[in-house]
Amino acid sequence: MRWLIAALFALSLFYGLVSAAPVGAQNVTAGTPVTLGSASSGTAAAWGGNITQVNFTINSSTLHWQAFYGSISAGLRLASASGTVKNWTVSTVHGMVYVSQSSNVDFSAVNSTGVNLAAVDGTFSFLAGADDSAANTGTDASNPQFNVSQYQVSANSRPLITTRDGSGAESWRQVVLNDGDTANASHYVFAAFINASGYAYDNSSAQYQVIVPENSAGDISPTTYYFYGEIQ
Repeated sequence: MRWLIAALFALSLFYGLVSAAPVGAQNVTAGTPVTLGSASSGTAAAWGGNITQVNFTINSSTLHWQAFYGSISAGLRLASASGTVKNWTVSTVHGMVYVSQSSNVDFSAVNSTGVNLAAVDGTFSFLAGADDSAANTGTDASNPQFNVSQYQVSANSRPLITTRDGSGAESWRQVVLNDGDTANASHYVFAAFINASGYAYDNSSAQYQVIVPENSAGDISPTTYYFYGEIQ
């Protein structure tokens, strides 16, 4: 009888197991958006009867992508919705930041749903054929292996996008994921690797940097993105 009780107890623990998943970010504080702005205009002299070749450079702001970056405060808890058993301080933050238009991402499906940059361009139709399309922004099947909770995303199975730090190096990495419907924008998840000692594009200290599609060409309202995080 004693072994039977022990076996039943072990079985109840097994079937009652709930794995930790990425959680919605709390205390999200957004700074003032900045953009390229306007530079001083170059000039050329004009005089009646003359013909002058004028060559110049135009660097315009993209209307198809939004960048986010910043710092992260993190902790570990043994807890439920009812309360906390134990808290731990995280000395060095490492893990993932997930950004999506969905407020209810199914993280259990992101390792089993294949996606490529052509699908991103098709779903976010404003990107298709553009110079700053997803196909021109990242590289298919180039991600490193990593885990989303207990679900492994195999290496070289998803698109990888890199962005620059303050030195101009493409040091920030993010992976394009999808939780079940590649034809629906809200099912895309942009997973950014945390770097505890990183530097953002402007050389300020940052622990993540990520870009997401957003159509500002003729769009009169912003797009809401939800933030999730996972300390690994």
